[in-house]
Amino acid sequence: MQETKPNKVVYFPSLSSGAFAQVLKKDAEITPGVPYRFWDKRTPEEWRYPYFLVTAGHYYKKPTLRADWGLDKDCLVFGDSGGFQIATGALKWDVALRDTIFQWLENNSDLAANLDIPPRTKYEGRFQEALDFSIDNFKYFEKNQSGKTRFLNVSQGSNPKEREVWFNAVKDFEFQGWSLGGSRRIVDLLHGIALMLQHKEFDKLYNTWVHVLGASKVSDFLVYGKLQQMFNKAFDNRITLSTDSSSPGQYPIFGQMVWDADWRNHIFNMLYFPKDGTVKYPKEGIVPSLLNHPGSKTLTWPMVEEFKGDAAFRMTYHNLHMYVYTCAKAEEIVTMAPPKTIEDIVSREMAVVLQSIEEMFESSNPMQVFESYRPYYVKIGGDNLPIYSIEAAAEFFDFS
Repeated sequence: MQETKPNKVVYFPSLSSGAFAQVLKKDAEITPGVPYRFWDKRTPEEWRYPYFLVTAGHYYKKPTLRADWGLDKDCLVFGDSGGFQIATGALKWDVALRDTIFQWLENNSDLAANLDIPPRTKYEGRFQEALDFSIDNFKYFEKNQSGKTRFLNVSQGSNPKEREVWFNAVKDFEFQGWSLGGSRRIVDLLHGIALMLQHKEFDKLYNTWVHVLGASKVSDFLVYGKLQQMFNKAFDNRITLSTDSSSPGQYPIFGQMVWDADWRNHIFNMLYFPKDGTVKYPKEGIVPSLLNHPGSKTLTWPMVEEFKGDAAFRMTYHNLHMYVYTCAKAEEIVTMAPPKTIEDIVSREMAVVLQSIEEMFESSNPMQVFESYRPYYVKIGGDNLPIYSIEAAAEFFDFS
């Protein structure tokens, strides 16, 4: 049998809506000849990143979005179904909308989440209604899928009991993997993984992908790296793990730029550039970056001081590359470093969590392993906000 190459964690930038989407839509350039479209072949190969998330909830009326944005066949496109927009009431539901979204996903994405209705926002406290609604959509997607797009089943739930009920209700649909909702906390993510391992869900050969919706903290990337290592080992490199977030484009709204990853505290260190006139910035020069990406020399101090669109766009581009770098580096740490070295890099609690994941995959009772380590998951996976302050920036720059 031909040996397969180990899969790597994939980070999908969710930047198809918001201000940064406008420079992508217009195909603007960050430097002459180099587009903001980081997936484009005009980007130097070292920095080309051929992954992107598009949102049906925003663009279902644009049937040729993929072609319009130059997302060619070499770029892996993840399609978000728009279920959250339906749950919030931003999209008014009718059956015709389901048909439109299904066709839009088949025409504009390579990989996509089914149209689920999360039991949150307007559906808070209406769990069974959201589940029934979702099951009806899943039946439609399963029946009509052509194979052009790999559709993923969706897991939801706000607590272990809901997650188990939902899983048991939808697990027999034949899709190409899973998209995990309600899993932004590590304790919720690992409960969902343990539940599927317990039921031998990943033994099904048609399951080739696991996507975690909207979770991309440094602690998450460390856990994803370990999960990918174990998926590769246990299932012969068949299953790829991925996540997405819009965080690179959200930070600049508040004058924040990712500086680096703090592996011990599992957070991003941020540079914070106040817009209230309290800081005197240099009159010339560029803002340094740890990565020499194509936009690293385009963000100047006068831009930061004025802080209009150009500064925010360049910060977003920079943050994106820092996220890609951090995702790859986290996976390298947990898969290539000896256990004792890992303990010297991350916190003791994180080292225990990473070891527990290995035990979970090797155990005949994964749920029992999960329960025995639950306190560690809760401790490591709570709110994990970035450090950002002018004091952090002052470590690197002299603003006097």
